[in-house]
Amino acid sequence: MTAPPSYPTLSSTSATFYRLRTTLLAVLIAAIVPIVWTGVACGQVMSLASVDHFNRKIAGCVVDHTNNHGADHRIHSAILGQSRDLYVYLPPGYSRERAYPFLLYMHMANLDEHVFIGSSFIAQLDRMIQRGDFPPVVVACPDGVIDGRNRVGSPHSFYVDGNFGAFQTHLVQEVIPFLFQHYSLRPEREAHAVLGLSAGGFGALSLALKHRELFGSVATLAGPANMRYDSVDGDGMAPFDPATYRWNDRYDPDRVVGRFYLGLKPVRASRYIDPIFGSGEDVDARIRAENPADLIFSTNLQPGQLSIYLNFPGKDNYNFDDQARSFAWLAASRGVSVTLQCAPGGRHNLAYFRNHHVEAYCWLSRHLLPPTPLPQGLAEHPAP
Repeated sequence: MTAPPSYPTLSSTSATFYRLRTTLLAVLIAAIVPIVWTGVACGQVMSLASVDHFNRKIAGCVVDHTNNHGADHRIHSAILGQSRDLYVYLPPGYSRERAYPFLLYMHMANLDEHVFIGSSFIAQLDRMIQRGDFPPVVVACPDGVIDGRNRVGSPHSFYVDGNFGAFQTHLVQEVIPFLFQHYSLRPEREAHAVLGLSAGGFGALSLALKHRELFGSVATLAGPANMRYDSVDGDGMAPFDPATYRWNDRYDPDRVVGRFYLGLKPVRASRYIDPIFGSGEDVDARIRAENPADLIFSTNLQPGQLSIYLNFPGKDNYNFDDQARSFAWLAASRGVSVTLQCAPGGRHNLAYFRNHHVEAYCWLSRHLLPPTPLPQGLAEHPAP
């Protein structure tokens, strides 16, 4: 009888190494697959978003002021020297006989305004309005990408006045007047709010803090509330501790500001800072001029002037969770209360944003004036 073939056996050391390698590979796959699918989802948002298809799924209506759907309806910006995309959501039953609160919606980085109709974020709000959980509101989503082109991964403006354009000035002097000209909106600041996601959260806080005459409330989801966050050890990724907190007074383009792929892929500051603030000697001053934590002091924020809500994932890859905690601590030093809400275990990914819009909406619903009937003869707004 022929003896069965013999196979090599692993030594105990080799077996241990093999198990370790297999375990590490499984962990890496578990970490990377969601990120890969996030990238796929981003691409789908850009390529498959259709305003007509989206409107068939909601009770309200999104009005197209973009060049995304076969005709150019963009608004021209003299400030930016280009035409810009804008989506506007109108609630169910919208009528020019009433004046509505409005919400300025600032999208995240690595996407553009397509996310407004290519995700479930506004559909969630639409359902809340139908149930009576949110007052009927007009929502505007301006494009925050610097070059205005429809590309995944294009540099984001953070909606601030930076090297490549005065985007915050564009919002205040062009987008908001356009909304008042074409839609029926309440004039009171208590009827105006801003919601910002990630990079858009930075812009939302900066805008609301600088223009408290326009906005009564601001909410963010995983937004960088303190771009100058640091510790006594010079570690901007350290957990927040009032005893060890320090301001970062020197911009370092190579500084690690985020960690992905289990820390194997660090994100350097230059990726986000240089397109907006440049890399010259005055970059620190430019950051201070827009950084929300600095604006608490430079704009002389007083208690009761602005309602602020910061929602963040408990394990944010950019450490925006601890930036939010430092912002609230700094605001408290002036007697200003900030509402913090943490998603324990959450990461800086699309799953977090998908799952926590409703929490921000619930908070905003308590800080916006409801629609009000217009006096007879004042309903003269042109139909959108």
